[in-house]
This record gives sequence, structure tokens and C-alpha cells, in this order.
Amino acid sequence: MDGYNDNIHQQQIDKLQQLFPEVVTEGKIDWQKLQVTLGEAVDLGERYRLGWKGKSDVFAAIQEKTVQTLHPDRANSVDWDTTGNMFIEGDNLAALKILHKAYYGKVKMIYIDPPYNTGNDFIYNDDSKQTRRSYETEAGITDDEGNVVRDDGLRTNTGGHKHSNWLNMMYPRLFLARNLLRQDGVIFVSIDDNEVHNLRLMMNEIFGEENFVAQVIWEKVHTRKNSAQYFSYNHDYVVTIARKKDEWKRKLIPRENNSAYSNPDNDPKGVWKLDPIYANNPYDADYVISKPTGEVMSRPVGRYWRFSEKVWLQKVQDNAVVWGKRGAYPMVKRYLSDVQDGLVPQTIFTREFAGDNALANTELKNILKMESLFDYPKPTQLIKRLMQISTDTNNGDVILDFFAGSGTTAHAVDELNAEDGGNRRWICVQLPELTDEKSEAHKAGYRTIADIARERIRRAGAKIRADQANKLASRDTPLDLGFRAYRVGDSNFKQWNELVSDPEEIRQQTLANLDPLEEGATDDDLLTELLLKRGISPLAQIERYDNFCFIPSEKLAICLAHSMTEELFAIILATSPSCVILLDRAFGDDINLKVNLLLQAERQGVEVEVV
Repeated sequence: MDGYNDNIHQQQIDKLQQLFPEVVTEGKIDWQKLQVTLGEAVDLGERYRLGWKGKSDVFAAIQEKTVQTLHPDRANSVDWDTTGNMFIEGDNLAALKILHKAYYGKVKMIYIDPPYNTGNDFIYNDDSKQTRRSYETEAGITDDEGNVVRDDGLRTNTGGHKHSNWLNMMYPRLFLARNLLRQDGVIFVSIDDNEVHNLRLMMNEIFGEENFVAQVIWEKVHTRKNSAQYFSYNHDYVVTIARKKDEWKRKLIPRENNSAYSNPDNDPKGVWKLDPIYANNPYDADYVISKPTGEVMSRPVGRYWRFSEKVWLQKVQDNAVVWGKRGAYPMVKRYLSDVQDGLVPQTIFTREFAGDNALANTELKNILKMESLFDYPKPTQLIKRLMQISTDTNNGDVILDFFAGSGTTAHAVDELNAEDGGNRRWICVQLPELTDEKSEAHKAGYRTIADIARERIRRAGAKIRADQANKLASRDTPLDLGFRAYRVGDSNFKQWNELVSDPEEIRQQTLANLDPLEEGATDDDLLTELLLKRGISPLAQIERYDNFCFIPSEKLAICLAHSMTEELFAIILATSPSCVILLDRAFGDDINLKVNLLLQAERQGVEVEVV
């Protein structure tokens, strides 16, 4: 174990080597040989593509390895021992890298509501931010004193600086997010007109244009803004792209209003509603209908029968026809039992169907008892609709939101699980962005947006438990309304926080790190980090013994004891692990004990890692 979470750069090389083993030599790509292998498929000339200032740096950001980890925060958690949900406080790029190995290909649905890039000078509060002035200087548009030396068409809140910063921030996050999706997974991204064009191009490049599904229009407000200079905007978009479109199976929206169906004649097939027997679309059936009264009717001029004569006669025989009064065309019964279980989703989400900003503000007010916490929050109904379209009820599907904001996604997952008996799980990531000191939230004690989100999720869970107590009591398994809270931070191991390659530096580091653990590191911290860096979710089932723990799904034993004995090691081996992780400090100065135990494990075919 080298301390890094995942080597994404090496993974890309490995993928290429699987396809073209002849072009990889000693871990390096022979570019000339790859060109020869691909032949005419290689095009180094001009072509259609998305480009911007700093794009090459984006790939360096993706490939940059990290030793950071997640630190458990039990004090801010709910139902720590039983929950399958995670709330992570920290930069989402770091969080995605930390989760990369453990959740690669395991997330069913991603929903994010990223910054819309409406003109703020700083795009996102992380290392990718850059002021307009520094961008213009770096791009050669202005000199060091701010004088324009090249006309780049930049105007206030427009031009390359604005879009480049946003693309630099979004690209690596979407790239990593794609890797976390299952092959039958899907990502939904809320966005407005400012960046929807760039988002589409960027996601086409990352996910493949062939995996684009839809650009949904969501009605976020219904009132007209007469003070608008040009148009009164009342919609946002939800860009929908599948990980692999051929494998993504879109679900139907549940039918919620069947009031149009009734059964006044006690038809044994159940409730029905009437459909006309003719339509506007051409159909080659042409016959006459004889009503029980003897009246004979031909199809209306310019209209067409909806059924063949054979199908029509069968409906007459099945008593599925309502003949109507004289002169009226008969109608056929459409039985609810014959229609599909749900409705195909449409690309326009009305406020009645998916809620709007006003509903979202009301939800926040009712939960947190404060007004106007966010300018344009999303309603839980919107995210519940997306889950109905893309997730299964009882397969434990994982939903990820790495721009969690006020925690709407977590709230929506918990609420939908309560409504339909589901067991979906969620992972939310939110930057500890400071609240405005003049805001109601800050005055109420919420120092960061992450604080607001955690409290909203806690209160929402309590409300669901109280409001739906009778329904929850009938579940086969208890509804999971808890979450484990984590925060992104440095490694708990000194040698991983100070990775060096020079032999003398390594020697000096070894002398300085006689105690390899960072001050204050707890067993929870160590266990979480070791699991993540082995590619195991910290939510995995763990069997706990007196001095070690065992993860059955991985046949992995982890011992964090301060001292090791032959007796303890024998107990560990009795659990039949395939691998054992031990702390180096457990051996103290007893080199012989360490060697003997390693040999004993080797004889039993057990791998041992000493950290």
C-alpha cells in the first residue's frame, strides 16, 4: 500500500495496453507505434472539438495523485452503526478521487446542481479559481499593469475568462464522476443558458455523444417578470447522459391520477375509459360499422379507423364497445389493466409535475424555520422524478450528489424511500463554504453551507419518521434515515503526507517518523483510510473482534493494536483472511517477531501488509 487513493493516469495507460499491447514499452506509450497501429484513424489536423485556455491543465488535475482521506465525524452523524448513507464535507474534486477506488462503477445515478456561472469573479472556491485580471495577463490579453495588448472580445462577464474557469472546474469532476457510474447508470446536471452549450459539448467529449439522452426543460418559476430586459426566464435545463446508453433502462413514471377510469357497468375486466375509434393518422383499414340499432357507419371524411376490422369485431365480441346515441360514433373501452404500469417521461417538466423554486423555498422554510436561505434551490420533487426514471426501488441503488448544497438530494432519497418502500442509498459532498455573516443562517449558528445541509437532512429524517410512522411500521426492513458524516483531510500516516523519493530524504523521514501516525489519529480514522485505499467502502459490513476487525466480503483482517503477539496473530489467522493489514508500530523493536509472523502467514497463503 503506497498511500495513494488511485492512480488514474496508470489506469488510462492500462486500458490502452489492453487494446494495443504492442504500443506500451516499460510503462510508456510509443506514440509513433500507436499512430502506425491506428493508421488512417489518426487525424492530427483541424477537427471539430471543444477547446479553451487551460484545458491541458485539466488533465494534469485529473491525473494528480492524492493521499488525502476521509475522517469520520461521529458527532455530526445519525445512526452511525446502521446507516448506508454518507455526507462528506470538503472539496468535491478531492472527495471524488478518494471515493474513486471504492466506488468505481458502483453508482446508479448522479444528480448535480453546479454553479451556473452567472458572472461572479470567482467560479468555485477551490484551487482552480482564477481572477479575470490574472486570466487576461496569462492569456496575453493584458500586460502586468492591466493594459490591453490584444483584443480578445472580452467584455464584462463575457469571453474566455468566464467560460474557461468554469470548464476548468467542471471537467475533472465530470471525468471522475463518469468512472463512478455503473454501466447502466445515468447523470443528470441542472444548468441554465449561461453554460448549457459548453456543458453539452464537454459531456459529449467525456461520456460520448452517443450516450446523450435528453435535455429536459424544467419550469422553475411560473410568474412573469415584467422588469426583464429581454425575456422573462422561467426555466432551467436538466442535461441527461447515460454512462452507456444501450445498457441504461429508463423507468416509467408511476401513474398517480387514475380518476379518468371508472366502471359504471361493472365490467369484469375492471375500470376503463373511452377512446374514439378513429384517428387523424393514416391507416389502411376501411370497412363499415353496423350498430345494434341497424345504423351503418363509414369512417369520417379525412379520418381513419384506429383498428383493423378483425380487431374491431373482437372488441365487439368482448363487450368492449360503448355504442352511443343515434348518429354518434361508438367508442372503445381502454382498460387500466391493459395499459403499461406507468408513463413515459416527457422532456418538459412542469412545476405541477416536478415542483419549482417556490416549492423548494417552502420546503426549506418548513424544515429549517428560516426564510430565503438560497436564491434558487431545487425542490425534492424534481430529484424524486429523476430517481423514478432511473433507479430501482429495492436494489440498494447508490445516488451521488457532489454539489450537495442544502442537502436536497439526500432529503429526496429518504422521502422517496419512505413513499415507495425503497432502499436507495445516497452520498452527498458539500464544500464547507462560509455563510454570509449577515444572513439568517449565520445568525442561527450555521457557519457553513455544509452545516445547513447536515441539519436539513437530520430534521427531514425526523419529520419523515413522525409523519409516516404507520407506513414505516409495515416495512420489512427499517427505513434508513441516518448518515455517516465525514470530512476530507490529510492522511493519518506521516509517511504518506510527506511522500518523497530521494534515498536520503527517505532516511531522514524514517528517523523523524518513529511514530508513523499523525497526532490525534483515531482508530476510526485509520480504519476508514485503510479501507478506502484498499478500494473498500467505509460502509462495508465489518465484524469486530477485541483487537482487530474482519471484512467478510473482502476476506480482509485489519489489526490496529498497539502491540502484536503470536497469540493475537493466531486468532486473526483463524478467521481465514486472504490478507491482513498490521501497523508497523505494533512490533516495536522486535524484528524477530515480525519476521516469524510474516513467514507464518506466507506458509498459510495469507498476504500481510505492514503500514
